[in-house]
Amino acid sequence: MGVVSAAPERAPYAGVPVWAVLNPTAKRYAVARHTLERTCADAGLPAPRILETTAEETGWAQAREAVAQGARHLVVGGGDGTVREVARAVASTGVHLGVLPLGTANLFAFNLGLRTRDPRLMVHRALYGAPRPIDVGWASWRLVTDGTSGAPTDEYVFLVMAGLGHDAATVLATDRGTKSRLGWLAYLAMGSRHLLSKPLRMRLSIDSAPGRRLSTWTILVANSGSIPGGIDVFPGSRVDDGHLDCLEVPLRTPTQWASIAWAGITHHRWEAAALRYSRMRTLWAVPDEPAPLHLDGDVVGEVADLRIRVQEGALLVRTPGP
Repeated sequence: MGVVSAAPERAPYAGVPVWAVLNPTAKRYAVARHTLERTCADAGLPAPRILETTAEETGWAQAREAVAQGARHLVVGGGDGTVREVARAVASTGVHLGVLPLGTANLFAFNLGLRTRDPRLMVHRALYGAPRPIDVGWASWRLVTDGTSGAPTDEYVFLVMAGLGHDAATVLATDRGTKSRLGWLAYLAMGSRHLLSKPLRMRLSIDSAPGRRLSTWTILVANSGSIPGGIDVFPGSRVDDGHLDCLEVPLRTPTQWASIAWAGITHHRWEAAALRYSRMRTLWAVPDEPAPLHLDGDVVGEVADLRIRVQEGALLVRTPGP
């Protein structure tokens, strides 16, 4: 596929170097870095200032440094975890964010139409795509360690979905090697082993309403609603509507799960009593017993509670234009 010329108003800021935060352990890291450097050189742009992540500093610190140094356009290359850490530092700064999807699932890139095997197209979109305001989900929790609940954490970003309950247990059970080989199919395969797990009891409050008791397989809170394979977990969900979508899953029988799977594959919302959808701006969930939590497929651990809010239009992400 050929690369078209960028509209002038979408080009990186003239004379200002593009900054990049790249994960050197990601697949296609070397070719992505080379393509970024070559594209900037061919366009007469300053050489990109590249910061690499480490096991200890996974993107937030590097992105904060770039912003402090005056970055106006920042490219992040890695999986959903790296993108999420960079987004946490860039949110509300006005810095334009380009995404190079180099991870396993790349859920955020998938929902924005950014996934591609063509490194030139990938870099072109990150540099010249149309800036689009994107909502951000913020989550905080109390982590449970050795049976003791800690203090509330700082807020952390999620860009696609947060899951509390057996959904997170599914992610936790998927080993890194399987994820690397099979991508999102690995999550689905492991999920089948947890389908009939005992529902979790918890108290849930949405948008500051009085808390209510419920029994559910999981609570999913989504900023964007699709996963690879053509499955819409939240049909009609948008990343720029100023709301998050919440899904309760009080399922108990294989028949219910089969119906849900068919609804997802055929892009229809399942309206039976088996599922409960709602739109929200804030959420507070308190499980009766510690429950696992994940953000965009990365497991945090077991938590005693979870608080979530949405920040409208907090990111300016370069996306394929009309």
